[in-house]
Amino acid sequence: MKYVIIGAGPAGLNAAATLRRVDSGGDVTLLSGEATPPYAKMVLPYLLAGLMEEKNLFLPVPDNVTFRTGCKATRINTAQRTLETDTGETVEYDRLLIATGGVPERPVIQGSDYPFVLTIRDLPDVWQIQKLLKDKKKKGHAVIAGAGPVSMETGDALHRLGMKITLIVTSNRVFSTMLDVPGAAVVEDHLHKQGVDVLKGEDIVRIGSSGKITLKSGATLDSNLVVFGKGVNPCVAFLAESGIAMRRGITVNECMETSIPGIFAAGDAVETKDLVVGDQRVNALWPAAVEQGRIAALNMAGIAAGYDGSISRNILRVFGLSIFVAGQGRADGPEIKVSTGAGLYHKIVMDKGILKGFIFIGEVRHEGLYREILQRQTGMGHFANALLRGGFTYGRFQRQAMRI
Repeated sequence: MKYVIIGAGPAGLNAAATLRRVDSGGDVTLLSGEATPPYAKMVLPYLLAGLMEEKNLFLPVPDNVTFRTGCKATRINTAQRTLETDTGETVEYDRLLIATGGVPERPVIQGSDYPFVLTIRDLPDVWQIQKLLKDKKKKGHAVIAGAGPVSMETGDALHRLGMKITLIVTSNRVFSTMLDVPGAAVVEDHLHKQGVDVLKGEDIVRIGSSGKITLKSGATLDSNLVVFGKGVNPCVAFLAESGIAMRRGITVNECMETSIPGIFAAGDAVETKDLVVGDQRVNALWPAAVEQGRIAALNMAGIAAGYDGSISRNILRVFGLSIFVAGQGRADGPEIKVSTGAGLYHKIVMDKGILKGFIFIGEVRHEGLYREILQRQTGMGHFANALLRGGFTYGRFQRQAMRI
């Protein structure tokens, strides 16, 4: 059996390891469009900040797997069961896994192609910033377009390196897809105390060769570095003529199989069930990608397995502030409890006693437990106040919540 995996992220790597374990005689080929060994993209901001060594970034390739770097898939011929690459090769497969991840949004505006204008998604992006910052004259002002997790973590890293940070936010608040207005206000107040400027309702419309930025309002800023971190989209453009069903991402069944038999998909390019909301969506999460890769590989090898779904969530620490958000934390409604304090914001959202989402800012405890409660969708109405405090423990959950 010829197994081919496109993409060497968490989904692709775990799929390769699973295939190697359950089908020792199969031929497993792992293709990566990047020139480096596989690495953990989620920790790139830590590398940029100097909090880790580059050698600790890389991930092992399973034994007895043919790993190809610099080999990007450009087209899939589902009828002939072949794929074409940017190296001009044609690769045959019996079972195919698409695990291509996501690509950052980068608006096409005047000046967006200057070398000091970057996104942060791949290791070469970090290398480019490190190269720019070697010239001390370049250390000064970093303007970051976007105020989501990638933008914030990048800003935090550059702030640690001594740069002045300005966030350009299109919406009316930071973390607009994660936080409600009061929660965002707590974060914005913290950013202000850290010396970070936040310009809301703005957009970059032009970048000059000297680094001068023109905003939608007509205001201008001088910069030494511009980073676009305004979101990531599934990497699926090369599938346009494949016949594989897609919406925002690739649609799959519970076996992680696409609309074309024998072709599977996993990771950030895929839509799966959200266990809280109930619909199909892209939940770009490392643990979800790992599990999806495993489930896909089992089914590719003929071993029946199903993927239940995932929960939208983010946990991060930016500029010294901890944030943990999951499910429908932004929602409003009658079953909402909020607790606030200096640099603190806790909110839980319930529906008929079932936890549907939460926001914890400033104090984060028992992350795994809260994620498990969300995933189980167990009635927890009697424990709402304990949940709100963030101190609900595993012991109490086992002793009391499981009796409901």
